[in-house]
Amino acid sequence: MSTPIKTKRALMCVASFFFWFSQYIYNPFLSPYLLGLGISATFAGTIIGAYGFTQLVARLPLGVSADYLQKHRLFILLGMVFCCLASVIRMLWPSPVPMLLANLLSGIASSMWISFTILYSRYYEPSELSKSIGILTAMNNAGTLTAYLLGGVLYERFGMQSLFLGSALAGAAGFAVALFVRDEPPVGEKPELRALFATLKGGRLWLFSIAALLYHLILFATANSFTSSILKDLGASGVQISACSALFMGASMIAAWFVGTKPAQKLGEKPMMCFCFVLLGIYALVMPRLSSLPAIMAVQFAGGLGSSSLISLLMSNGIRDIPGEARSTGMGFFQSVYALGIMLGPVVMGAMADRIGFVNGYAVIGVLGLLCAVSLYVLTRRMD
Repeated sequence: MSTPIKTKRALMCVASFFFWFSQYIYNPFLSPYLLGLGISATFAGTIIGAYGFTQLVARLPLGVSADYLQKHRLFILLGMVFCCLASVIRMLWPSPVPMLLANLLSGIASSMWISFTILYSRYYEPSELSKSIGILTAMNNAGTLTAYLLGGVLYERFGMQSLFLGSALAGAAGFAVALFVRDEPPVGEKPELRALFATLKGGRLWLFSIAALLYHLILFATANSFTSSILKDLGASGVQISACSALFMGASMIAAWFVGTKPAQKLGEKPMMCFCFVLLGIYALVMPRLSSLPAIMAVQFAGGLGSSSLISLLMSNGIRDIPGEARSTGMGFFQSVYALGIMLGPVVMGAMADRIGFVNGYAVIGVLGLLCAVSLYVLTRRMD
């Protein structure tokens, strides 16, 4: 008996929840933890950026492999294994080099997200691509949000090691759920490698991939790396840092869900993308200049609204014209390009923080966000 479509969707949503819970439960505390080990901001940024480096290298080959083998379940299971292994290393060897290795492994795990998104989109009609990506992104954010909320409590009571343990257990739970995920029948005939690489020539894919790169550079230079260090310097407790991260992610979850609604379709995807870049730019300009926790929390929420809705829109627009049998390759390229932003964001911000301070570093990133909004508006005006 075939598995009902609603069950397939539910299993993928639960697996995605555990996957991102595992990847992000320790994230709000990672940069202050690394700085607390006596590591410079530059090298701490390098460790955090290593997460993006392996994604930059691995995502395109994994996308091609997924299209060629048509075995997305295998890649999903591997992603869970690497999630778990990375946090076991962090737990057992809490020192700079093992932390670097662990973040490299976490990057390999996140590279498997290609198979999550492609397999889940096959549970919907082709016309519902934005909706399917929006729903899965919302589950991504739900896992991250829950991780942030629980992580703050665990950190206050039991310290950083409890977060690494929680990450490893969530990865194991996700593996157990993913065992019940089933691959969909191949879309079309098995593609030739030459045909797969030919899909990477489209200008649309390149444009939205570069926009996604800049989005991730902004995100990982600020909210996903050093904002927690700024909050700690202001005297925020672990619970308060977690609450601020949760507000950002909660707003992201709302925004990702909104992408698939009729009001969003009425507003139009291009105006929403530009507006999201504006929100992120303002977020970076304002965040390090605030000293009041309520004001910081309000800005966190506003920045979150410009986060996941933007990546959902960029992703769906980037791969929209790619045939189904080659879509993992297109997604692999898209995610490899934006992984460069994940890698560069914390490295660039760490270097700027050591030289010109966080306030000025965030200002540079904020101006970049505003420039992205203007550029995207100009470049997409005549695009269908």
